[in-house]
Amino acid sequence: MRHCLLSVPVARSVYPVLAASFLGLSSLWAAAARAEDIAVDCPKSPPKVVEIPRADVYKATPFKAGEASKYEVSWTGAKVGYATIDVRAPLLHNGLWHRVFHVEASTGDWFKMIFVAKEKMEAISRPWDFGIAQFFMEQNEGKILSSPFVQKKWLEFDHPHCVVHERIEVPGKPEEHLDHPLSYGAIDALGVVFNLRTRQFKLGQKERAPVYTSEKNWWLEAEPIAFEPVTVAAGTFDTVKLKLQTFIGKDLQQKGDVWAWIATKTPQRQLVQVQGEIKLGSVWIKLDQYSAGTY
Repeated sequence: MRHCLLSVPVARSVYPVLAASFLGLSSLWAAAARAEDIAVDCPKSPPKVVEIPRADVYKATPFKAGEASKYEVSWTGAKVGYATIDVRAPLLHNGLWHRVFHVEASTGDWFKMIFVAKEKMEAISRPWDFGIAQFFMEQNEGKILSSPFVQKKWLEFDHPHCVVHERIEVPGKPEEHLDHPLSYGAIDALGVVFNLRTRQFKLGQKERAPVYTSEKNWWLEAEPIAFEPVTVAAGTFDTVKLKLQTFIGKDLQQKGDVWAWIATKTPQRQLVQVQGEIKLGSVWIKLDQYSAGTY
């Protein structure tokens, strides 16, 4: 009976968290954002880019090409769907080798009676600083027996000129082209969690990273608040529990709490689970299956 109480508005509130999976949290952040952006810092002389050989793109990271993670997403105890996150082989982009992070998410079978959704996201990330170079998102969602919402979005990041070129394609509508300011070196909502997996956390010591999502430039602040074991379907992990907050300038943006648990004693330092609070309840993202990359 509990499942029958769900409505499409509830589904639309929960599903963006599923769709962005890792940083489905970015949807929570975007919903809490103010109209203004952080002041964009665009250096007159950008740092010199160091070319990294293909074989070294993932060399110093706990994740490798070929890694595959499957997450179960639930809302107030009810399964919403699954998301898979893959680390893919290096890609040559603008003459330089980049990392590739890929997400596919879909609603579960029972949830399809209320709301149907499939989404894909892919981030092309600079290996020397995690700065986002290119981002693609495809959305297909809607209520059974109604017209679906279908959209494709491409983003090209020009860090030297601190601008994002956005192209949006919606069936039956003219293609839309938009430009947005970019803070130099900003990371995307997907790549920033891989970035957090590379960090060594200490209680009382906050970590920060610049993030670009939803046409805005943010600061993500990760505060380690506990070291604790966590059991999910993929196993039991020793983890660090992080309290995640987003800022524009010095102003806290998000409404509701967001936590992430990252493994501390495995070589891969997996993202084990995420909890996010939305207006309609608590959303959990838990590691269901995991296979490590090999190269």
